[in-house]
Amino acid sequence: MHIALVAAVVTAGLTLAGFLLLRKGQRRAELLGPAFELGTSRHGGFLRGAVDGMYRGYSCRYLIQYPSQYDRGGATLKMSIAAPGRWTAEIEKPGSRLLAKIGLVKDFEISDRELDALLRFAGSDEGSLRSLFGTESVCKALRALATSENFESVHVHPNRIDIRWSPRVRRLDENPDALRTRLELVTTLLTACGYPPATTATTP
Repeated sequence: MHIALVAAVVTAGLTLAGFLLLRKGQRRAELLGPAFELGTSRHGGFLRGAVDGMYRGYSCRYLIQYPSQYDRGGATLKMSIAAPGRWTAEIEKPGSRLLAKIGLVKDFEISDRELDALLRFAGSDEGSLRSLFGTESVCKALRALATSENFESVHVHPNRIDIRWSPRVRRLDENPDALRTRLELVTTLLTACGYPPATTATTP
């Protein structure tokens, strides 16, 4: 009898917690929905702090991460794209240059003084990346993105781009106007790079 009572209490607690998480996610989707194309936004999952939507033809997923003991939290924007290779650009962090010097990470410069001072670049093809950033429109678009408040990194994959802003700041991460600005900065970079939306629109 005692075990059955405990089980019932635990079940009720889990049910309530799940309901609260669902409602919180729905409210976030309602709040951030106006940043996306009209009628395309939706809650991105029962237990995920995510909102899905479309922006300028790109399929997007915007995720909120709460701070923890090992993570400052923040927000990540994922967009489905078609890109010819992989590359990353990250804000310089303590120790990252040392890791590059001892060969634990690959690091190179793209010959743009401002971006090289601000970011650490890596990629699957150094020559292609240097050629990409030989275009001023690409450099200008990345400068605008990289100097946006709390920008941390951009990771380009053949089928997806991931952009992270950290640490978590609610006035930025859960603000539809701030999200629209972020979406615009990223799509401007994608346009400059010549990366179109993925041919099959799927959630990143």
